[in-house]
Amino acid sequence: MAMDDAAAELAAEFGGPGPEDVANGVAVLAASLLAQANTLACTAAALRKSDTDHEGAIEAAAARASLALAMAQALSEAGPAARPGLIRAAADALDVSVPGAITQLRAAALALPTDDASARIAAAQIAQDIAQGLS
Repeated sequence: MAMDDAAAELAAEFGGPGPEDVANGVAVLAASLLAQANTLACTAAALRKSDTDHEGAIEAAAARASLALAMAQALSEAGPAARPGLIRAAADALDVSVPGAITQLRAAALALPTDDASARIAAAQIAQDIAQGLS
């Protein structure tokens, strides 16, 4: 019987990210989205400065930068149930498709600025939960 108790205790310890890991996952995913927003905004600015008539690309990069900021804000300020609706509303307002928003979110989840494995796992789960809520 003691062996069963030990196995149950071990399983409980390794059952997935804990509350602190989830909080760190939210923070690191938001940070990744902010970095993505910076890159896209710089791209839009560089295209605008280049004088090469890329108005569509400039608008797309600016919209994606704005969406990345909105997604980071939704992650930081809203609970899990509200996030998909807020992100959908932002994507609609910016004329970005929902599949495009999901891809952008997943890209951010793959470019996390951390080596904290638990936070990375939590961020991937958070991104997947949002993607399911958007689908």
